Amino acid sequence: MASTIRDVHKEARRAAFPEITAGGPLSVPALPVEKTLVHRARLRDVLPTQLTRHDDTHFTVSARRPRTHRLFVTADGQGTASLVLETIRQTTLLVSHAELGVPLGHHFVMWDLCHRLDARLLTRTAANEDLTLDVRVADLRRRGAVPTSVHLEMVLRAGGRAVGSGSIRFHVTSPAAYARIRGHLPALGDAPVAEPVDPTAVHHSQACDVALSPAEGPGRWLLRADPANELFFDRVNDHVPAMVLVEAAQQAAHLTFPAGRFDPSASEMRFSRYVEFGTPCRVAAHAVTTEDGTASIGVTGHQDEHLAFVIRFDGATARQER
Repeated sequence: MASTIRDVHKEARRAAFPEITAGGPLSVPALPVEKTLVHRARLRDVLPTQLTRHDDTHFTVSARRPRTHRLFVTADGQGTASLVLETIRQTTLLVSHAELGVPLGHHFVMWDLCHRLDARLLTRTAANEDLTLDVRVADLRRRGAVPTSVHLEMVLRAGGRAVGSGSIRFHVTSPAAYARIRGHLPALGDAPVAEPVDPTAVHHSQACDVALSPAEGPGRWLLRADPANELFFDRVNDHVPAMVLVEAAQQAAHLTFPAGRFDPSASEMRFSRYVEFGTPCRVAAHAVTTEDGTASIGVTGHQDEHLAFVIRFDGATARQER
Protein backbone atom coordinates (compact mmCIF):
# COMPACT_ATOMS: atom_id res chain seq x y z
CA MET A 1 0.00 0.00 0.00
CA ALA A 2 2.87 2.37 0.77
CA SER A 3 4.29 2.00 -2.73
CA THR A 4 0.83 2.51 -4.22
CA ILE A 5 0.32 5.78 -2.38
CA ARG A 6 3.85 6.87 -3.22
CA ASP A 7 3.27 6.17 -6.92
CA VAL A 8 -0.04 8.06 -6.88
CA HIS A 9 1.69 10.98 -5.20
CA LYS A 10 4.45 11.06 -7.83
CA GLU A 11 2.11 10.66 -10.78
CA ALA A 12 -0.16 13.44 -9.52
CA ARG A 13 2.85 15.73 -9.12
CA ARG A 14 4.15 14.97 -12.61
CA ALA A 15 0.76 15.52 -14.19
CA ALA A 16 0.08 18.81 -12.45
CA PHE A 17 3.64 20.15 -12.22
CA PRO A 18 5.82 18.41 -14.87
CA GLU A 19 8.89 20.52 -14.05
CA ILE A 20 9.17 18.97 -10.59
CA THR A 21 10.94 15.67 -10.02
CA ALA A 22 10.14 14.02 -6.69
CA GLY A 23 13.22 13.93 -4.51
CA GLY A 24 15.25 16.06 -6.92
CA PRO A 25 16.02 19.75 -7.37
CA LEU A 26 13.23 22.23 -7.98
CA SER A 27 13.37 24.13 -11.26
CA VAL A 28 10.28 26.22 -10.48
CA PRO A 29 8.96 27.86 -7.31
CA ALA A 30 7.92 25.28 -4.74
CA LEU A 31 4.34 24.04 -5.13
CA PRO A 32 2.23 22.14 -2.60
CA VAL A 33 2.17 18.35 -2.47
CA GLU A 34 -1.05 16.46 -3.17
CA LYS A 35 -3.57 17.79 -0.63
CA THR A 36 -5.08 14.41 0.27
CA LEU A 37 -1.70 13.33 1.69
CA VAL A 38 -1.89 16.04 4.38
CA HIS A 39 -5.66 15.83 4.96
CA ARG A 40 -6.51 19.26 3.59
CA ALA A 41 -9.37 20.01 1.22
CA ARG A 42 -7.85 23.13 -0.34
CA LEU A 43 -4.45 23.32 -1.99
CA ARG A 44 -3.82 26.79 -0.58
CA ASP A 45 -3.77 25.34 2.96
CA VAL A 46 -1.08 22.76 2.13
CA LEU A 47 2.34 23.62 3.55
CA PRO A 48 4.73 20.79 2.46
CA THR A 49 6.19 21.15 -1.04
CA GLN A 50 8.64 18.28 -1.39
CA LEU A 51 9.47 14.93 0.20
CA THR A 52 12.85 13.21 -0.08
CA ARG A 53 13.52 9.70 1.22
CA HIS A 54 17.01 8.94 2.51
CA ASP A 55 16.30 5.51 3.99
CA ASP A 56 13.51 3.67 5.80
CA THR A 57 13.68 5.93 8.86
CA HIS A 58 15.06 9.23 7.55
CA PHE A 59 13.26 11.75 5.33
CA THR A 60 13.44 15.42 4.44
CA VAL A 61 10.37 17.57 3.84
CA SER A 62 10.39 21.13 2.51
CA ALA A 63 7.50 23.38 3.52
CA ARG A 64 6.55 26.84 2.40
CA ARG A 65 6.23 29.82 4.75
CA PRO A 66 3.13 31.83 3.79
CA ARG A 67 3.67 35.58 3.56
CA THR A 68 0.15 36.22 4.84
CA HIS A 69 -2.28 33.96 6.64
CA ARG A 70 -5.11 34.54 9.10
CA LEU A 71 -3.80 31.99 11.62
CA PHE A 72 -0.15 31.48 10.80
CA VAL A 73 1.29 34.95 10.21
CA THR A 74 1.08 37.96 12.55
CA ALA A 75 0.13 41.47 11.51
CA ASP A 76 3.82 42.39 11.31
CA GLY A 77 4.66 39.40 9.12
CA GLN A 78 6.08 36.99 11.70
CA GLY A 79 5.22 33.30 11.67
CA THR A 80 3.29 32.05 14.69
CA ALA A 81 3.77 28.94 16.78
CA SER A 82 0.64 27.59 15.09
CA LEU A 83 2.46 27.73 11.74
CA VAL A 84 5.30 25.59 13.07
CA LEU A 85 2.92 23.12 14.72
CA GLU A 86 0.74 22.79 11.62
CA THR A 87 3.88 22.28 9.51
CA ILE A 88 4.92 19.45 11.84
CA ARG A 89 1.42 17.94 11.67
CA GLN A 90 1.23 18.04 7.87
CA THR A 91 4.77 16.71 7.55
CA THR A 92 3.75 13.80 9.77
CA LEU A 93 0.77 12.97 7.58
CA LEU A 94 2.80 13.22 4.37
CA VAL A 95 5.61 10.96 5.57
CA SER A 96 3.17 8.48 7.10
CA HIS A 97 1.10 8.08 3.95
CA ALA A 98 3.81 8.36 1.30
CA GLU A 99 6.62 6.46 3.04
CA LEU A 100 5.58 4.57 6.16
CA GLY A 101 2.67 2.64 4.66
CA VAL A 102 -0.36 4.26 6.32
CA PRO A 103 -3.28 3.86 3.85
CA LEU A 104 -5.37 6.87 2.94
CA GLY A 105 -8.58 6.83 4.97
CA HIS A 106 -6.94 5.58 8.17
CA HIS A 107 -7.32 7.74 11.26
CA PHE A 108 -4.50 9.41 13.18
CA VAL A 109 -4.94 9.70 16.95
CA MET A 110 -2.42 12.23 18.22
CA TRP A 111 -1.17 11.86 21.78
CA ASP A 112 1.88 14.12 22.09
CA LEU A 113 3.18 17.08 20.11
CA CYS A 114 5.97 19.50 20.96
CA HIS A 115 8.19 22.09 19.30
CA ARG A 116 11.08 24.41 20.01
CA LEU A 117 11.99 27.36 17.83
CA ASP A 118 14.65 30.06 17.91
CA ALA A 119 12.66 32.93 16.42
CA ARG A 120 15.76 35.13 16.27
CA LEU A 121 17.44 32.73 13.85
CA LEU A 122 14.25 32.31 11.85
CA THR A 123 13.77 36.05 11.35
CA ARG A 124 17.32 36.34 9.98
CA THR A 125 16.38 34.18 6.98
CA ALA A 126 14.58 35.54 3.95
CA ALA A 127 10.80 35.48 4.30
CA ASN A 128 10.50 33.35 1.17
CA GLU A 129 12.95 30.68 2.40
CA ASP A 130 11.38 27.27 2.80
CA LEU A 131 11.36 25.50 6.11
CA THR A 132 13.12 22.15 5.84
CA LEU A 133 12.23 19.39 8.27
CA ASP A 134 14.73 16.61 8.83
CA VAL A 135 12.47 13.74 9.92
CA ARG A 136 13.62 10.60 11.73
CA VAL A 137 11.49 7.70 12.91
CA ALA A 138 12.18 7.28 16.63
CA ASP A 139 9.72 4.41 17.13
CA LEU A 140 7.47 2.48 14.75
CA ARG A 141 5.16 -0.42 15.56
CA ARG A 142 3.17 -2.30 12.97
CA ARG A 143 0.36 -4.79 12.67
CA GLY A 144 1.27 -6.57 9.50
CA ALA A 145 2.42 -3.95 6.99
CA VAL A 146 0.47 -1.05 8.48
CA PRO A 147 1.83 1.11 11.31
CA THR A 148 -0.20 1.23 14.51
CA SER A 149 2.03 3.51 16.60
CA VAL A 150 4.58 6.07 15.39
CA HIS A 151 6.97 8.50 17.06
CA LEU A 152 8.71 11.02 14.80
CA GLU A 153 11.42 13.51 15.71
CA MET A 154 12.31 16.49 13.52
CA VAL A 155 14.94 19.19 13.14
CA LEU A 156 13.65 22.41 11.57
CA ARG A 157 15.97 24.36 9.28
CA ALA A 158 15.65 27.67 7.45
CA GLY A 159 18.24 29.13 5.13
CA GLY A 160 20.45 26.10 5.77
CA ARG A 161 20.66 26.53 9.55
CA ALA A 162 18.88 24.69 12.34
CA VAL A 163 16.23 26.93 13.89
CA GLY A 164 14.22 24.46 15.98
CA SER A 165 12.96 20.96 16.57
CA GLY A 166 9.73 19.03 16.90
CA SER A 167 8.36 15.71 18.03
CA ILE A 168 5.03 13.93 17.57
CA ARG A 169 3.59 10.64 18.79
CA PHE A 170 0.38 9.12 17.44
CA HIS A 171 -1.58 5.94 16.87
CA VAL A 172 -3.12 4.82 13.59
CA THR A 173 -6.49 3.07 13.34
CA SER A 174 -8.34 1.59 10.39
CA PRO A 175 -11.77 2.97 9.43
CA ALA A 176 -13.42 -0.17 10.80
CA ALA A 177 -11.58 -0.01 14.12
CA TYR A 178 -12.29 3.72 14.41
CA ALA A 179 -16.01 3.09 13.84
CA ARG A 180 -16.02 0.47 16.60
CA ILE A 181 -14.23 2.82 19.01
CA ARG A 182 -16.28 5.87 18.25
CA GLY A 183 -19.66 4.36 17.45
CA HIS A 184 -22.21 6.50 15.65
CA LEU A 185 -21.47 10.10 16.52
CA PRO A 186 -22.97 13.07 14.68
CA ALA A 187 -20.67 15.55 12.96
CA LEU A 188 -20.84 19.23 13.79
CA GLY A 189 -24.17 20.48 12.55
CA ASP A 190 -26.09 23.72 12.63
CA ALA A 191 -26.05 24.24 16.40
CA PRO A 192 -25.64 27.87 17.48
CA VAL A 193 -22.07 29.02 17.97
CA ALA A 194 -21.25 30.77 21.23
CA GLU A 195 -20.31 34.43 21.22
CA PRO A 196 -16.54 34.90 20.80
CA VAL A 197 -14.22 36.86 22.99
CA ASP A 198 -13.12 40.12 21.36
CA PRO A 199 -11.18 39.04 18.22
CA THR A 200 -8.66 41.85 18.63
CA ALA A 201 -7.83 40.60 22.14
CA VAL A 202 -6.56 37.35 20.59
CA HIS A 203 -4.97 39.11 17.60
CA HIS A 204 -7.50 38.14 14.97
CA SER A 205 -9.74 40.21 12.75
CA GLN A 206 -12.51 37.69 12.08
CA ALA A 207 -14.85 36.23 14.67
CA CYS A 208 -14.82 32.81 12.99
CA ASP A 209 -11.11 32.47 13.88
CA VAL A 210 -11.80 32.92 17.60
CA ALA A 211 -11.73 29.58 19.44
CA LEU A 212 -12.83 30.86 22.87
CA SER A 213 -15.99 32.32 24.32
CA PRO A 214 -16.30 34.11 27.68
CA ALA A 215 -16.83 32.16 30.89
CA GLU A 216 -17.08 33.12 34.53
CA GLY A 217 -13.83 33.76 36.37
CA PRO A 218 -10.40 35.04 35.36
CA GLY A 219 -8.33 32.76 33.15
CA ARG A 220 -11.35 30.69 32.15
CA TRP A 221 -13.19 30.32 28.87
CA LEU A 222 -15.33 27.90 26.91
CA LEU A 223 -14.04 26.27 23.76
CA ARG A 224 -15.71 27.67 20.68
CA ALA A 225 -15.77 25.82 17.34
CA ASP A 226 -17.25 27.71 14.40
CA PRO A 227 -18.18 25.33 11.54
CA ALA A 228 -18.08 28.26 9.12
CA ASN A 229 -14.31 28.42 9.53
CA GLU A 230 -12.94 26.48 6.59
CA LEU A 231 -9.45 26.52 8.06
CA PHE A 232 -10.65 24.50 11.05
CA PHE A 233 -13.36 22.47 9.32
CA ASP A 234 -12.42 21.69 5.74
CA ARG A 235 -13.78 18.12 5.99
CA VAL A 236 -16.31 16.16 8.03
CA ASN A 237 -15.27 15.58 11.64
CA ASP A 238 -16.97 13.69 14.47
CA HIS A 239 -14.94 15.57 17.10
CA VAL A 240 -13.22 18.92 17.52
CA PRO A 241 -9.93 18.79 15.56
CA ALA A 242 -6.68 19.11 17.47
CA MET A 243 -5.87 22.21 15.39
CA VAL A 244 -8.78 24.00 17.07
CA LEU A 245 -7.55 22.96 20.53
CA VAL A 246 -4.06 24.27 19.75
CA GLU A 247 -5.47 27.57 18.51
CA ALA A 248 -7.68 27.87 21.60
CA ALA A 249 -4.65 27.35 23.82
CA GLN A 250 -2.66 29.96 21.90
CA GLN A 251 -5.53 32.43 22.27
CA ALA A 252 -5.78 31.67 25.99
CA ALA A 253 -2.09 32.50 26.24
CA HIS A 254 -2.71 35.85 24.54
CA LEU A 255 -5.51 36.63 26.98
CA THR A 256 -3.29 35.79 29.91
CA PHE A 257 -1.08 38.67 28.76
CA PRO A 258 -3.74 41.14 27.55
CA ALA A 259 -1.32 44.03 27.10
CA GLY A 260 0.73 42.30 24.42
CA ARG A 261 1.13 39.33 22.12
CA PHE A 262 2.39 36.08 23.59
CA ASP A 263 5.00 34.47 21.30
CA PRO A 264 6.08 31.07 22.63
CA SER A 265 9.41 29.62 21.62
CA ALA A 266 8.44 26.12 22.76
CA SER A 267 5.41 23.99 23.49
CA GLU A 268 4.48 20.60 24.91
CA MET A 269 1.04 19.08 24.32
CA ARG A 270 -0.72 16.00 25.64
CA PHE A 271 -4.10 14.89 24.29
CA SER A 272 -5.92 12.30 26.38
CA ARG A 273 -9.51 12.32 25.05
CA TYR A 274 -11.51 13.40 22.05
CA VAL A 275 -13.26 16.72 22.54
CA GLU A 276 -16.86 16.15 21.47
CA PHE A 277 -19.29 18.52 19.82
CA GLY A 278 -22.35 19.70 21.72
CA THR A 279 -20.84 19.50 25.21
CA PRO A 280 -19.05 22.42 26.89
CA CYS A 281 -15.29 22.15 27.04
CA ARG A 282 -13.84 24.38 29.73
CA VAL A 283 -10.48 25.98 29.01
CA ALA A 284 -8.28 27.40 31.77
CA ALA A 285 -4.85 29.05 31.72
CA HIS A 286 -2.30 30.11 34.27
CA ALA A 287 1.10 31.74 33.85
CA VAL A 288 4.42 32.09 35.62
CA THR A 289 6.71 34.97 34.59
CA THR A 290 10.40 35.09 35.47
CA GLU A 291 12.48 38.16 36.30
CA ASP A 292 13.85 38.39 32.75
CA GLY A 293 10.34 38.67 31.31
CA THR A 294 10.04 35.17 29.91
CA ALA A 295 6.98 33.14 30.77
CA SER A 296 5.47 29.71 30.91
CA ILE A 297 1.75 29.27 30.40
CA GLY A 298 -0.19 26.10 31.07
CA VAL A 299 -3.55 25.58 29.37
CA THR A 300 -5.97 22.77 30.16
CA GLY A 301 -9.23 21.62 28.63
CA HIS A 302 -11.88 19.67 30.58
CA GLN A 303 -15.07 18.15 29.19
CA ASP A 304 -17.63 16.33 31.33
CA GLU A 305 -15.20 16.74 34.26
CA HIS A 306 -12.51 14.76 32.40
CA LEU A 307 -9.15 16.17 31.37
CA ALA A 308 -9.02 16.30 27.55
CA PHE A 309 -5.74 18.10 26.90
CA VAL A 310 -2.82 19.87 28.54
CA ILE A 311 -0.77 22.38 26.55
CA ARG A 312 2.20 24.29 27.89
CA PHE A 313 3.90 27.20 26.15
CA ASP A 314 7.40 28.13 27.31
CA GLY A 315 10.05 30.75 26.82
CA ALA A 316 7.85 33.51 25.46
CA THR A 317 7.97 37.23 25.86
CA ALA A 318 5.01 39.56 25.81
CA ARG A 319 5.28 42.27 23.18
CA GLN A 320 3.03 44.95 21.77
CA GLU A 321 1.51 44.26 18.34
CA ARG A 322 3.12 46.60 15.82
